[in-house]
Amino acid sequence: MENSSSTLSYFFIIFFFLVSFLSSRTVVLVNCLSTDGQVLLSLLKAAKDPYAKSSSSSFVLSSWNTSSSTPCSWQGIYCSPQQRVISVSLPNIFLNLSYLPSELSSLSSLQLLNLSSTNISGSIPSSFGSFTHLRLLDLSSNSLSGPIPSELGGLTSLQFLFLNSNRLSAKIPQQLSKLSSLEILCLQDNLLNGSIPKQLASLVSLQQFRIGGNPQLTGEIPAELGLLTNLTTFGVAATGLSGVIPHTFGDLIYLQTLAIYDTEVFGSIPRELGMCSELRNLYLHMNKLTGPIPPQLGKLQKLTSLLLWGNFLTGPVPDELSNCSSLVVLDVSANDLSGEIPGDIGNLEVLEQLHLSDNALTGSIPWQLSNCSSLTALQLDKNQLSGTIPEEVGKLKYLQSFLLWGNSVSGTIPAAFGNCSELYSIDLSRNNLTGSIPEEIFSLNKLSRLLLLGNSLTGRLSSSVGKCLSLVRLRLGENQFFGPIPEEIGQLQNLVFLDLYMNHFSGELPSQITNITVIELLDVHNNYLTGEIPSSLGELVNLEQMDLSENSFIGEIPWSSGNLSYLNKLILSNNLLTGPIPKSFSNLQKLTLLDLSSNSLSGAISPEIGYMTSLTISLDLSSNRFTGELPETLSRLTQLQSLDISHNMLTGRITILSFLTSLTTLNVSYNNFSGPIPVTPSFRTLTSNSFLDNLLLCESIDGSTCSAHLTRRNELKSAKIIALVAVIVTFVSIAVMATWYILTRKNRYEFEKSPGIVAGSYGYIAPEYGYTVNITEKSDVYSYGVVLLEILSGRSAIEPQIGDGLHIVEWVKKKMGSFEPAVTILDSKLRGLPDQMVQEMLQTLGIAMFCVNSSPTERPTMKEVVALLMEVKSPPEEFGKTSQPLINQSTHS
Repeated sequence: MENSSSTLSYFFIIFFFLVSFLSSRTVVLVNCLSTDGQVLLSLLKAAKDPYAKSSSSSFVLSSWNTSSSTPCSWQGIYCSPQQRVISVSLPNIFLNLSYLPSELSSLSSLQLLNLSSTNISGSIPSSFGSFTHLRLLDLSSNSLSGPIPSELGGLTSLQFLFLNSNRLSAKIPQQLSKLSSLEILCLQDNLLNGSIPKQLASLVSLQQFRIGGNPQLTGEIPAELGLLTNLTTFGVAATGLSGVIPHTFGDLIYLQTLAIYDTEVFGSIPRELGMCSELRNLYLHMNKLTGPIPPQLGKLQKLTSLLLWGNFLTGPVPDELSNCSSLVVLDVSANDLSGEIPGDIGNLEVLEQLHLSDNALTGSIPWQLSNCSSLTALQLDKNQLSGTIPEEVGKLKYLQSFLLWGNSVSGTIPAAFGNCSELYSIDLSRNNLTGSIPEEIFSLNKLSRLLLLGNSLTGRLSSSVGKCLSLVRLRLGENQFFGPIPEEIGQLQNLVFLDLYMNHFSGELPSQITNITVIELLDVHNNYLTGEIPSSLGELVNLEQMDLSENSFIGEIPWSSGNLSYLNKLILSNNLLTGPIPKSFSNLQKLTLLDLSSNSLSGAISPEIGYMTSLTISLDLSSNRFTGELPETLSRLTQLQSLDISHNMLTGRITILSFLTSLTTLNVSYNNFSGPIPVTPSFRTLTSNSFLDNLLLCESIDGSTCSAHLTRRNELKSAKIIALVAVIVTFVSIAVMATWYILTRKNRYEFEKSPGIVAGSYGYIAPEYGYTVNITEKSDVYSYGVVLLEILSGRSAIEPQIGDGLHIVEWVKKKMGSFEPAVTILDSKLRGLPDQMVQEMLQTLGIAMFCVNSSPTERPTMKEVVALLMEVKSPPEEFGKTSQPLINQSTHS
């Protein structure tokens, strides 16, 4: 047992010494790694997860063997013959560093440090200024923030500094001017502010100066930078720099790219730039430059790109530009250039893009442009060009885009376009073109955009249109095309926009359109289309806008329309549609505008309309035959801005509309609404035109001022009035004369003697007699209105059956403000007359209330009253009953 125990103890002792030896051996191995190698391991300490399997760093860093005596065999590390690290190059390796280790500055022999696109955050350590041998520092395309350390000015050997595409802020340190060996300075796409230090002009070896993409960089471009005569690239685009372009830049004889665009720079283009004979790219677009284009730019024989668009340049396009024989892109669009297009531009044989749009150019299109045999884009839109399109355009066999819209070009569309087999976009809209579309156009199998809007084109749309299988936009609106829409249009499987509006197309809408499943816009309004709306249109599930208005479509709105779930605008107005609004409309949850006006739709307004809460722009159901009351669900349309339900036969109250708090336009006129008009803020901004010809609508809750008041500035244009309105006029005229006699002869003395008599004396006397003895025509009008009320109601101005001592005017107001139908105001003998006659009597009731307004200034004149009555008067032969009940109305039963 003892032998066994001592053997076990001996084993544990041997194991302990073995483990201790191996552990000490490991420590010795790590300690054998050179100082430079241990410094590099600081990168691993800063890494959040350097060995993540998904990281691109795993392969590279797996070679960083800590058992090595030096890091010289590690991936991305290069050493001198003395085993000192001279290069750390790990671009595009996902190190994912939370900070940039300051320990790296201990690599005293380092000449190249490239950590671009390694996902580093934090700031640049100021200790990096101690790299005395560093020639290249590239920390670009990371997430570095904070200022650029001024200590970097101590890198006297530095030739290349790339700090672009980070989040560096603060000013550009003046100390960078001490980098006397610097050849490339890239600080673009940061958050730098302040101005460009003029001291940088001392960097005489500098070849590339790029600080664009710093929007907060302000001040002027220092003229001293013209001393950097070795510059090949100068870029300050997308900054807040202002002032003028220094004339001293003409001394930059090696300059190849000058990029000063999207800034606040103003003034003229220096003519001295014509001396920069090596210039290839001149980018001065999107500034505030004025004056002419310098003819001296024509000296730039090596110029390939000239971009001057988006300025305020004036004068002509210089003929001298035709001497820039290397020019590939010429873009002077969106300026104020005038004059004619120089024909000599046709000498630019390698020109690929010519953009002259949005200027004030005149004259015709030079046929010489056809000599630009390499041309791919010719954009002449938004000018004042005239003449015809030259047939020679067919020689441009590489032409891809031809834009001419918004000019005054006439003549026909050249058939020669058919030779331009690479064409994908033709826009000739808004010109004076005539004739038909050449068949050759439809042979262009790459054509994706054919826009001919707003011309005077005629003829039939050829069935050959179905051959343009690449068409994405076909816009032929505002022309004079006629005949049927060809069925072959359904073969255009890629068509997204189809505009055929304002033409003379006839026949039915071809059902084959439903084969275009990607279509988003269908507009055929203002044509002569007939037949029913194809129910198969409901299969166009990508449709966003559909306008079939101003045609002669018949039948009901297809139930399948509710399947168009992406629809945001639906316009079916001015057709012959009948039936109800489909309940499936509740599925149109993206619809912002619905216009069904001027049809013969009938029935109640579907409650489902209220569930279309996306309706924000407009809902127009006017000029139909809708009946019944407004559905309560309309209260859900709280974002709706415009509602028109006028010219229907709707009844009930409109108080539900008070929930539509976003309304800016409302029209409920020419219906049979009753009750109070809401007094919400949105209703207070509406005019009286919104409520015309709803005689039982009242302006306030108590009915004290009713809709007859709202008709003052608009003629009452209803159908007709009762057959013997002329008898009423005569009768009332006699009554008015009698009132006049009573007031002026019999009682005048009493009124003069008692000016304080109570306002609103009963009978025929106007209320203002209680305050003044002035007798005006408007007082007579009040009496006139009282007599009209007596005729219509069968009651006297004051009699016991009215009750509570109410005058007839107050009694009628009270009735109109109640929930009782307005017809109960009429004499019971009149209520049995035909509905049309009853409606006309209610209109007359409105005129009467107009006359008895408590404010004299709001009453009409007698001439206006007679005109209003005559407007609604009907020929007696139109009615089956006589007006005898009106004659006997004075005897109230």
